[in-house]
Amino acid sequence: MGHIVAPPIIDAHSGWKGRRSVVRSESVNPQTTLPNQLKPLNVLLASFFALATIQTAPAQTVIHITGSTAYRAAVYQAISDILQTGFTFGYTGSTASKASQAIYTGTTKSGNISVIIKTSFSGSVGGISTLAKNLTIGTGGSFTGGGGWLVDSTPQSTTGTPNAPADYDPAITADIALADCFQASAPAIYQTPKLKDNFVGVVPFVWVATPGQALSDPLNHPVTNVTKAQVKTLLVNNTLILSSLTGDSLDTEAVQGVGRDEDSGTRIQALACAGIGVETALKQYQPLYNGATSPAVPPPPPGTQITGAGLWPAVTLNAISYPQGDSGYSSGGSLAAAVNVSHSGSSATYAPWFLTYFGINDAASVTTGTKLAFSGVAYSEPNVEGPGAAGFTAQYTFWGYEHLFYRTTYSAPGLTVAGLLATDLKTTSASVSGILLSAMKVSRDKDGGAIEKGGKPGN
Repeated sequence: MGHIVAPPIIDAHSGWKGRRSVVRSESVNPQTTLPNQLKPLNVLLASFFALATIQTAPAQTVIHITGSTAYRAAVYQAISDILQTGFTFGYTGSTASKASQAIYTGTTKSGNISVIIKTSFSGSVGGISTLAKNLTIGTGGSFTGGGGWLVDSTPQSTTGTPNAPADYDPAITADIALADCFQASAPAIYQTPKLKDNFVGVVPFVWVATPGQALSDPLNHPVTNVTKAQVKTLLVNNTLILSSLTGDSLDTEAVQGVGRDEDSGTRIQALACAGIGVETALKQYQPLYNGATSPAVPPPPPGTQITGAGLWPAVTLNAISYPQGDSGYSSGGSLAAAVNVSHSGSSATYAPWFLTYFGINDAASVTTGTKLAFSGVAYSEPNVEGPGAAGFTAQYTFWGYEHLFYRTTYSAPGLTVAGLLATDLKTTSASVSGILLSAMKVSRDKDGGAIEKGGKPGN
């Protein structure tokens, strides 16, 4: 018997090129056209294998998450919880739990869904507005709060790769938004269409005082508490004096409010829980460093000493114009870094004190400040959870629900992953950034609403 050498065959899976021997009968004429007849067969086989590969390879579902910066740590924990061992991730900055942008690549434990999950956090109201009006996040996008989605090629590892380069996808909208407030607390133009609202946890907030001029009598007259009326005097009237916090008439320094921008759910809760309308124009300051004289947008990075402060410049954010003094920092992390700088140093001490509001995770990073009781009640988890909680002494009211929103048109497999995240947050990961719903002995029906014993969130 003899052999005929066939044309090259391409392996559709590996791309390897080779030749195959075809056995022929002695009666076959060597000049036969059999090789030419095999060519269509080879092409057909290659096409079949390529098609089989396309059909069997798992398609990756890309999910975009935005919203609350106060809830980043809990969301990142939930993402880790729902993915199978071996997932990889990368993130901006040096601390994974505080990263504004991150990317996770892996497969869900439930449903075996291959996913790429991208985050870009810039505020609760910002997240609601993004979903409600399909705003796009990224360079040239219609969302003006900044941010972006890290590209698929961002360096990742199983332990997490920090300091991701600022390389982003083209602007695109989000699929899921976390928010520290109800959709009804967002500006009117973003209250419709109604989004699907999943209550996933409770977020406590605290007021933090950072000192300027030293107190006249800190032992007998410390700064330990702020009331609802004082919050209004601070943020709306811009007339709060330190003596009203200490009770010592010798403390004549001004107290200035430093806070978040209009996209912030933390800001919503600071106003609502103090009985101030959430759309009230505020007077908030921007710290100035090392002799600078004018605030800027975006604000510069913190310097070595706070030497002054100025009212925030007027801004336009997501098609809404806000007056001078009303805006603030776009994340709790940037706000914490801004005030966590001494008023004293090589220059004369900047005398005014700052009063600032935070989610509990960001408040923990302000080492120069003092966490205050709110309306006479100190923050503790039992005091938020309410009557019946072990260790409860009095009701702490500066808290809000955490919501996971998505559009009512959102569909599987992304919708399935959203459900996995919501379930994990509700049952487990919410404790990373706050309190589990199951621990609450009280409820309220709206941001800043009256607190009732028992009941369900929003009822």
